[in-house]
Amino acid sequence: MNNAVEQVQETVPGMEFDMEKLHAMVQQAVAEKFAAAESKMDQEKQALDQHKEEMAQREKALFAREMRSFAREQLVKRSLPEALLDALCCDSEEACLESLNKVENAFRTAVQQGVVSRMRGNEPLRSDALSLDEMDDNAYYHATYVK
Repeated sequence: MNNAVEQVQETVPGMEFDMEKLHAMVQQAVAEKFAAAESKMDQEKQALDQHKEEMAQREKALFAREMRSFAREQLVKRSLPEALLDALCCDSEEACLESLNKVENAFRTAVQQGVVSRMRGNEPLRSDALSLDEMDDNAYYHATYVK
């Protein structure tokens, strides 16, 4: 660095340089450039972090759509109504299949109970009851339709 100062003093006669002042000016210029570069790097890092977060959210949303689609396919494959889709856990494929099995068992049991109760029909008429021909309209209705 002394060589550079000596060369400048030779080319510009009569000009004297204060080495301490020159050194302070160079340090200040380097510090300003370093701070600007560091600020730019921080901004780029923040932008990159934000981009990574957005990508993670997109991947999560895409995975959720894929799992709902998988669950919908499984419901159709098992001949179950699509209205049961909201009752399924779609966090992972294993959890989806497990919850689908539970929902299917509950649904099939409920349907079977409904069919059995429907097939039971009406209670037989008591022997002391009037015959259907002898009943008035209200009694006939209650004997055949209401239970």
